Parts: sequence; C-alpha cells; structure tokens
Amino acid sequence: MRNPFEFGRELSATELADRVDEVATVRQTMGEGGRLFLIGPRRFGKTSILRAAAERATADGVVVLRYNAEAFPTLTLLAQRIVADAAQSLTGPVKKAGHKIQQAFGGLRPQLSYNPLDDSFSASLGAAPARSEEATLVEALGGLDRLAAGAGRPVAVVVDEFQAVVEAGGVEAEGQVRAAVQTHDHLAYVFAGSKTRMLTQMTGDEGRPFYRLGARLFVGPVPREDFRPFLRAGFEAAGLAIEDGAVEAALDLSEDVPYNVQRLAHECWAEARAQAEAPGPPLSAGDVGVVLDRLVRRDDPFYTQTWNGLTGTQQKALLALVAGGGTGLYSRAVLSTYKLPLSTMRTAVRALVNVGVAREEQEGGSVRYALEDPFFAAWLRAFAAAP
Repeated sequence: MRNPFEFGRELSATELADRVDEVATVRQTMGEGGRLFLIGPRRFGKTSILRAAAERATADGVVVLRYNAEAFPTLTLLAQRIVADAAQSLTGPVKKAGHKIQQAFGGLRPQLSYNPLDDSFSASLGAAPARSEEATLVEALGGLDRLAAGAGRPVAVVVDEFQAVVEAGGVEAEGQVRAAVQTHDHLAYVFAGSKTRMLTQMTGDEGRPFYRLGARLFVGPVPREDFRPFLRAGFEAAGLAIEDGAVEAALDLSEDVPYNVQRLAHECWAEARAQAEAPGPPLSAGDVGVVLDRLVRRDDPFYTQTWNGLTGTQQKALLALVAGGGTGLYSRAVLSTYKLPLSTMRTAVRALVNVGVAREEQEGGSVRYALEDPFFAAWLRAFAAAP
C-alpha cells in the first residue's frame, strides 16, 4: 500500500486534511470575480489549498491561471507567461491566437510562438525599454482582462507568493497593480503570500494601496479535531496499530504545522509498517520521538549550515526562543540569562524573522515567535549547547 501521508508537493483536494472552508472560499472567489488575499506561513498548505480550489473551480467551468511569483526572476518574465497562457486558454483555435493576442496585448508588442509537439505557446514582449517592469506586468493583466471579456466563462488569476511582486517593484508596484486590478471587471484575483506580517500590513494599513482591495483569509494550523482522525485513518487503512498518544505526540512535536505533521506521519507510517512485519505493540509516543530523532539527524547538514550562518547574538536569541516557547524573549530574566541588552535581542529576533528561521504569530492580543521548521528545535536541543 502506498504511504498515505504526502509532503513536499502540492496536494490535491482528496489528499488534504480538512481545509474545506478555505478551499470553498477560494473556489467561490474564483467563480464570482472576487478579490481575495490568502495569507499564512510557509508549510501551512496554502499552495495545496490553491490547487484544490483551482481543480474544483475548473470543474465548474472557470479558467484558472496560476502563478508562483517567486518562480519568475523578473516581472517581465511573469508578464510573458501571462500572455502565453492567455493564448493557450482564451483564444480558441490556434490560427486565431496571434490575432487575438495582438488585439488584447498590443501595447506590449507580443510575439507568439506555438509548439505543436506539446500544444503549447510561448511569448516574448517588445515593449519600449522605457517601460518599467511593474508597468509591463500591469499592461499584461489589462490585456488579460480585455481577452477575458469575450471568454464566455469566468477567468481567475492566482498569484502565489505575491509579496515577491511587491519586493521586485517596490511601493510603486503596489500602487500600479492596485489601480489596475480594481478596474478589471472580467477577472477574479487570488493573491497568496507567506510573509504574513508584510501581507497583513499591506492589506490592513489604510495608507497602503491594497487596503480593503479584497477579503482576507488567514491560514492557520489544521484543527486537531480534524487532524487526529485523518492521521489515524491513514494508519488503520493499512491495518497498522497506533496508540492515541502517538497521534498526539506527532502533532505536538510538529507544532501542528501541516507540512511537518505530514512528514513525521509519513516516517511513522513506514516505521509502523516495518514493525508490523514482526508482531509487536502498536506505534507509541516513544516511537514517534525516535522517528523524529532519526529525521533530525538525517537533516543535520542542513541544520548545521543554518546554525553556522547565524551570528553569535542571533544564535543566543534562537536558543532563547526555543527554550521559552517563543514568548517572554524580552523579559529581564531571559535577557539576563542570555546576557543580551533589550535592543540587541530585538534586533536579533527581527533578523531571525527576516532570514526565514522564525516567524511572528499574533493572535488573541499576544505575540509569539515560532520556528518556520519546528524540527529545528529538536536539532537545537540535541546539538546546540544552552547557556
């Protein structure tokens, strides 16, 4: 039997644990021409939510064009992909594609190429050198809106890791994209991003262009009452025995981060299957801890590189974060223990967030810092000396 716990790739709708409400909201936005910001940390399954919603929206007759902004070194390359996908999905017969693309994207002077071997299009743009990258992207979205007007069915644009667009074009890109998007009557937009603080400020600060452009949906952990039966079912379907404490241990050690839960469950399932070959007790919480230790040691070179890439002050701040569960970092006791002034600790914590080691979580009026990879904490406890 194939291991039911997948990680490291986009999951389809049938492979997701829960996320019913999130998928339904994104799907509805795609079909109704809405605007939505999907915000959540990495490893929480945003991309899988987008895929599942796109699958279902496509089944409803929606044309869904999906892009990961981080996959394009420049905004011009993203614009070229948009033009090529428009030719693929919205122009009808191949012989009419060139004419329709020229009509919709004429300002970009597009050159379209068709590959009959795989039935695909590519595009290059001959826009004036004076045109900025963000202006090129805006013009591409405008052309897509013009083409979508005659599509006869809903068209949705999904931009994952949308913060990369803003980082590439700066505040000017925010303003230009906002000005264009709010005038597009024939496109739905879903913007997703993993830099939660940045996206929250971008969409929640009334002084920023994207303020109230659309609805916001924050992606958090999968509720345990949904994850528990999902995990147990994966083991029971293969006739493998697992204790309740083992399920809880997997969630605790993964800190409810969906990617890490799936990865640990994947290895635990393989361990339980190996144990089943020689009759023995069901998988226990202790077994889960052993499996995690094996995973951490397997990834030791990566964690070692990450650790050695931090300054001494950042290493102290990281140890303090793990020891205190992400809270109380600026208390007198913690600052004294790690021999750091308050301003130095604040600077070090911000650096950990900026390099992607940690993230800031704000909920219920309180702030907590968490590791982007919860398993890094296990490595730190095993290999990094506490003060």
